[in-house]
Amino acid sequence: MEHNSKYLTYGLILLLLTLSLPGFQGNVKLDNKVLIESLETDSLRYDMYLLEDDSGQPEGFMAEIFTPVCHTNECYPVYVNFYWDLLGNYERYEVPEGELLTKLDHVPFDASDHGKLQEILSNENSLLKDYKIEELVGSTQTAAANGVDAVTGATLKTIQNEVIYGAVYSCYTLWYLARGNMAATAKAHTVENSSREQLLKFLESGHYPYQYWAIEKVLTKGTQKDEKLSTAMLQILEGDNIFLAAHLIKVLPLEVFSTLERQVWLWETLENSQYRLQMDIFDKLKELALYPEIQNKLLIGLNEANPAQQRKLLAALQNQSNLNNAQQFLALEYLQAGKWAPEMTELLKTQENLDKKIKKQLNTQNK
Repeated sequence: MEHNSKYLTYGLILLLLTLSLPGFQGNVKLDNKVLIESLETDSLRYDMYLLEDDSGQPEGFMAEIFTPVCHTNECYPVYVNFYWDLLGNYERYEVPEGELLTKLDHVPFDASDHGKLQEILSNENSLLKDYKIEELVGSTQTAAANGVDAVTGATLKTIQNEVIYGAVYSCYTLWYLARGNMAATAKAHTVENSSREQLLKFLESGHYPYQYWAIEKVLTKGTQKDEKLSTAMLQILEGDNIFLAAHLIKVLPLEVFSTLERQVWLWETLENSQYRLQMDIFDKLKELALYPEIQNKLLIGLNEANPAQQRKLLAALQNQSNLNNAQQFLALEYLQAGKWAPEMTELLKTQENLDKKIKKQLNTQNK
């Protein structure tokens, strides 16, 4: 027992020594955190973890970070924990217990400063991305005199909404940490370890960055034939994110709607969708070889559609050259009633098996 305890102690010491090595990279699991990368330099030290839920499934990433932030010849230690989603999108930060973020003259951040910093770090299009730190920094004498965290007056006016007064260095440093190499490492880890189950989870997540990414991955890999994946994608069309749904209907391959069941489902989705998505689905129908059941709905729907919708319906019909006899005679009724006459004439002329009686009437009208 004493022998085993001695080896256990040696093992723990070896593990701690390994974790402390500069540049260590590996997968060491601690509770629900898996260490995936460590780095230690003169200006930055961090441990980056993959976070898992209780069932061992990935949830996101976090990094425990130390970096010095320097003001007017003084450097302040900054300890902060950053959190990203599984694609490296910044989510939030936390200051470890017992640590502080400070401004000039050791003034601690108050609640409004923390709220502002979260807002700054959440803005991926911050003007900070357009500057180098040297462009923001005046001389230390100027900074000491003006108390503006070493930022020149002209520059401060440009970026004043992007920083916290007295903490420009901190804002700049933390923004680049939140959106730099660590975020890229997080995404790369997910890309490298992605699986069918992960794609399915992303599609069903309701988190639009995950869904956009998963849609692209499924289509790039050609795995839309997978019934579970295709069903999960189609359910997005029934969701509340109209922008994501509009994107999806445009990029989905036609083969997804090659069956009667899928075409009926698409029409029912159209009927229950917002107007913008309806118009996009009409455009998709134009590209499809439609079953008679859907061709009927297009022809009958003309009577209740508004002019813009009618144009979409007619465009979809123009690509259908296999209308059955009943549908051909309905198109002829529209033509004889003076409804959409040019479109109905063209539609009937392009039918592969046009009814002889209809063909005779068209020829009579043309004489």
